[in-house]
Amino acid sequence: MYFSSRSLLGRRTGAALACLLVAGSIASCSTGGATRIAASTDKDDLVMVTEVRSLSNPYAAAWVKGSQAYADSVGIPLKTIVYGGDSQNALSQLQSILAAGKTVLLNIDPNTSADTPAIVRAVQNSGGCAVTQWSKPADLHPWDVGDGWAAFVTYNGVEQGQGAADVLADTLGGKGGIIALQGILSNEVSQTRDKGLAASLAENPGIKLLDQQPADFDRNKAYNTIQTLLNKYGKDVNGVWAANDAMALGAIQAIREAGRAGEIKVVSASDATPEGLEDIASGDMLATFTTDPYYNGAMPLALCYQAVTGKVNISDLPHDKREFYVEHSLVTKDNVDQYLREPSAAEIAASVEDPYGRISGPLTK
Repeated sequence: MYFSSRSLLGRRTGAALACLLVAGSIASCSTGGATRIAASTDKDDLVMVTEVRSLSNPYAAAWVKGSQAYADSVGIPLKTIVYGGDSQNALSQLQSILAAGKTVLLNIDPNTSADTPAIVRAVQNSGGCAVTQWSKPADLHPWDVGDGWAAFVTYNGVEQGQGAADVLADTLGGKGGIIALQGILSNEVSQTRDKGLAASLAENPGIKLLDQQPADFDRNKAYNTIQTLLNKYGKDVNGVWAANDAMALGAIQAIREAGRAGEIKVVSASDATPEGLEDIASGDMLATFTTDPYYNGAMPLALCYQAVTGKVNISDLPHDKREFYVEHSLVTKDNVDQYLREPSAAEIAASVEDPYGRISGPLTK
């Protein structure tokens, strides 16, 4: 049976917050083995929450638009948490919302894999529902925690990293020096994209990796990093591989200011942001991968909403609907036109009527 008592929900919320405050014990904190979501058809009992690092990142800004479009479509208020890449800030802001006692439906890209256990257990222990994206410990799965962690959703970062690097290698004719801009090194998705880059380099021995530096998925950090490395390596730099669009755009800006636009080729492993797509159309960037931010902002909220309103029973789902890859596609100048238009709010909501409609397969173990 589902738990629906507000008093029980309040006790669980208090317990969840106590868990958050006990450093070091959060990964194993429990409120007596509660695994169910607090079912509710009363929209006044529900609040949707979407957490992103920074609204200055165009991918995150589009993600929030997707979340808002879906929340509006079902008449549930949305709270947006911008945590600035600070793990403790992400937890403390979530804690404040949980303290209000409503059933939280959470969509989050955790700052690092290590943050995921605390987040999902806090939401579950409050009777809420969480879907996490991109990062989690490899040995922890939603079914290990309970129904409150409805799903973990990600994209195949190895394919993205390798696909983007292969485009760069082909454009350079299989030889030349490149710089790699990595994401957050402790972030699983960054690690998988790095593996994809390494796989491409192994298959293209004429491509020399001159340097690789983390820029934390941040445009300004990437801009500063590329400025420094262009001064260091000069004409040896023929290309830049970036783990996401924001860093690729920072690199492009630095390359332009160095007077080497068009000479140094740039690729991104992910995001297909509006500005990134425009740069592909203009030829300033060679390629990226679609990881539709509007869909990613909306789909987890749709999944949780269907769970709390009884349309989906999380306990009955097979593992491949609790932890899965989502479809993605390589975008180049040949096909960029089909991705340039921003979807309407109605189109975003319609795209997640079936939250599982874009599954491309289970995570490989």
